[in-house]
Amino acid sequence: MKVRTRTLLLVVAVAVVLFAAVDHLARMNLRFFGSSASAAGALGHYLAGDYAGAARFYRDDLRRAAARMPSEQAGSWIALAAGDLDRAEAQARTESRQAPTAAEPVLTLAEVALMRRDSPTALAHASRVLELRRDDYDALLVTAVVHARQGAYAAAIDTLKRALRDDRVERRATVFLAVLEATGELDDRAVDERPNCLLAHLHRYLRIYDPSHARLAARYAQRAIDVGDDADDAYVTLGVIHTKQGYPMRAFTAFQQALAQNPRNTAALLAAARFRENRGELDEEYRLIRAAFEAERDDRFTVAVLHSFLVEKLGDYREALALADAAVAVNPQDGEAWWRRGHVESQLGDHLQALKSYQRAAALMPRTAELAEYIGDSLAELGRDEEAFLAYRQARGTRSASATATSRPGRPLWQGPALVRSDP
Repeated sequence: MKVRTRTLLLVVAVAVVLFAAVDHLARMNLRFFGSSASAAGALGHYLAGDYAGAARFYRDDLRRAAARMPSEQAGSWIALAAGDLDRAEAQARTESRQAPTAAEPVLTLAEVALMRRDSPTALAHASRVLELRRDDYDALLVTAVVHARQGAYAAAIDTLKRALRDDRVERRATVFLAVLEATGELDDRAVDERPNCLLAHLHRYLRIYDPSHARLAARYAQRAIDVGDDADDAYVTLGVIHTKQGYPMRAFTAFQQALAQNPRNTAALLAAARFRENRGELDEEYRLIRAAFEAERDDRFTVAVLHSFLVEKLGDYREALALADAAVAVNPQDGEAWWRRGHVESQLGDHLQALKSYQRAAALMPRTAELAEYIGDSLAELGRDEEAFLAYRQARGTRSASATATSRPGRPLWQGPALVRSDP
């Protein structure tokens, strides 16, 4: 009887383990899977927690995939993915000379330097990308990896915070693998040498593609709190994990604990504001958003959140216009502030001033389809139909070119489409 009981318990235990393993695999993004021996080896290392080793195997698989890409797509990033760093660098420099304001070839140069472990050069190129395309997700991740390798952990955390607050993901497989490798290298250090808060943020990023990293992110965040390693940011990470797991009150408590450590933590303030929003507490939501703005007036993200609240929830166009006017007075080269100004002026029915503000924004910012459409709308409101038609046509052309550009750098080499996410 005892033998049967032990056998039954063993069978149940095996079944539970298998069910957990299958459930884990089912929740992982398709990018972790492939049909090659390299991909299988990478998955094995990944599941064993050897993230640096997994990244190296995934790069082998990526090289083979890049070698099969059509010749018409053989740009600098494809050469990088194929592992030919010299050719990638040469082609990226040629592409950059042909299009001096294009961010993609400069990003390739940053990645080439990153793979060569040339941190100063990688950081310089990534910074140039961020000048061309502010808050570019891939450039932020490259910058974070460079700072992590240099031991500048606070700078790495700040950079990851900038990336994680936006509702986007990276475009390039190579960038994802660089983050995966960096996470593994930091994970493999002795316990007392690990940058706990940084690792919490890195695992929070990896959670986007594999929910099991939530547990690791929370573990590192708690360690960071225990040893006083950027405890406020660690509490924010705990709050995000609780939010994703469906525990809003636990999340709110964590955000409050973050604010107790640092009342000017904008991530905690905005996250707490979202909690108040979900409860319909408009006044408290506004107080928290305003506090985030006052804590970091130069941050385009907090300014945009406040602008959106004023326009969409309060309908306070005059205050929103005053906010935009103050921004352009401080920095007349702030294209986003001119864009916000035009948006409010349009809402107020001042289409001529809105047109001027949009045109000023267009002169200061990289061309976007959305901005071209706003210019077209203003022209149409003013009865300038032929000019409006040209603006709309420009918007279509810009959108088409953007779709072509973003489809090339990496997406065809993943086993599935890019994910869309929302991470506070």
